[in-house]
Amino acid sequence: MVKDKKNTSAVTVYNSYTGDKIGTVPQSTQQDVKNALDLAKRGEAIGKKMPASERISILKKAVTLMEREFDVLSNLIATEGIKTIVQARKEVTRALNTMQLSAEEAGRISGATIPFNAVPGSEDRVGYEVKVPIGIVVAITPFNDPLNLICHKLGPAIAAGNPVILKPSDYTPLVAIKFGEILHEAGLPKEMLSIITGSPEHFGDALISDDRIRLISFTGGVEAAKVIQRKAGLKKIVMELGSNSPVIVLSDADLEDAVTSCVSGAFFASGQNCVGVKRIFVEETVYDSFLHNFSQLTATLKVGSPLSEDTDIGPIISKESIHQIGLFVAESIAHGAKLISGGKTIENCYMPTILEADCNNNTANCEEVFGPVVTISKIKNLDEAIACSNKSPFGLHTAIFTNDINNAHKAINELECAGVMINDSTDYRIDAMPFGGVKSSGIGREGVKSAIEAMSETKVVCFKLKI
Repeated sequence: MVKDKKNTSAVTVYNSYTGDKIGTVPQSTQQDVKNALDLAKRGEAIGKKMPASERISILKKAVTLMEREFDVLSNLIATEGIKTIVQARKEVTRALNTMQLSAEEAGRISGATIPFNAVPGSEDRVGYEVKVPIGIVVAITPFNDPLNLICHKLGPAIAAGNPVILKPSDYTPLVAIKFGEILHEAGLPKEMLSIITGSPEHFGDALISDDRIRLISFTGGVEAAKVIQRKAGLKKIVMELGSNSPVIVLSDADLEDAVTSCVSGAFFASGQNCVGVKRIFVEETVYDSFLHNFSQLTATLKVGSPLSEDTDIGPIISKESIHQIGLFVAESIAHGAKLISGGKTIENCYMPTILEADCNNNTANCEEVFGPVVTISKIKNLDEAIACSNKSPFGLHTAIFTNDINNAHKAINELECAGVMINDSTDYRIDAMPFGGVKSSGIGREGVKSAIEAMSETKVVCFKLKI
C-alpha cells in the first residue's frame, strides 16, 4: 500500500453484525494516489517485460497461499462483510477458482496471423497480431463479494501483464489488504499493485481522471458509475452495475425446483447480490401454489450471527442500507403491494421479505433494492411476463422455469438482458463465463477471459519481404 507519511488519519472498520470495531485502514489522499500512479507507471514497464511463465507462476503461487489462508479469508469476509461463514467459504472457494483460471488464461493469450497477401499489391507482406498489456488498471470493488470480485479484476490484470491500483469498498478493506499481502508474497512486484483505502471524497477525482490510467474496472452503483464516466476522460471503462433480476415461472415448470431455486436466489447474502432474484412473475394457474410454497420455505430461514454455521440470513452492510430497504418496502406498499412476510429489522439484519404486487407497480417491479426483498406477481402468459421483465431499466440476468423448449427460446430471444438462465436461479454464475449487463446494468464484460481481452491491446506486425 502506498501511503503519504504526512497523513496519519485512519478509517475504522466495523463488524457488520455487532457494530464492534475490528480494525483501521488509512484514509488515503490525493498524494497517496499520485504516489500509487508513479509506482504503477514503473510497474507498467515491469509488466510489459514479464514473460507469461512468470505471470503464471505468481498466480499459481497466490492460489497456494490463498488455500493456506482459507480460514483467515473466510472469517474476514463473514466479519466485515455481509455473508454468513458458510457463504464466505463458498466465496473463497470461488476466488481460488478465479485465480486458477487467471493462471491458465495467462498461458493462452495469443494473437493471429493476418492474410495481407489476400489484398492485391500486398503479396510480399506477411504478419500477425499480438496482444500486449493495456497499461495501468484502476479496479474499484464493492462490499458484497469483497474477495472474488477483487480476484476478477486483479487476476486477469496480472495475467495480461498490467499494474493495478485497487480501491476496495470502505466497508470491506481488510480482506483486500490481506489478499494484496498474498499477491506480494507470491512474487508480484510491489510496483504492480497498490491499494487505496478510505472515503473517495478525499482522492476520487485523482484516482479516475489521470491520463496515465488506461482502464477503469468498476463494480458498484449506477450513480457512482455516471460520475466516473463524466470524469474519467479518454480511457477504457468496464462497469458492472445494478439490477433487479426477474424470474418467470410458467405452469409447465417443476414447481418444487422453481421454489427452492428462487428462495435461494432471493436471499443468498441477505439479498445483497447483483444477480439475486428480485422479481418473480408466476403464471396464474400455479400462482397460489407457488406463493404458498415460497412463503413456507422462506419462513424456515434463520436470521442471526454470520459466524453461526446454521445462519441463513446475515447482516445488512450499514444502517443507511437498512433504511433504504425499508423505504423501498414502504413505497411499494404505498403503491399497492401487499406485505406477505418480513418487512422489519432484527439488530443489523433485515428479515427476508416477500411482497405481492401487480406488474404495473413500478416501485416494486422496476426499481432496485439491495436487500432480502422479493416481489411476486401474477401473469397471464409468457408474453406478459416478458413485457413486465423488460420494463426495468436494468438488464443483467433473467431466468425462466419451463419444460417447453419453445417457451425457453422465446424468452431467450425477447428478454432484454445479458444472461438467461433456464430452470435455474438468476444468481447462477461460473467464474469463466462472460458476465455483465445491458441497459443500466453495465458496460462490457467481466469473467476471466473476457476481462483479459479488455485489459489487452492488439498490436499489428507486418513484414515487407523481398521475394
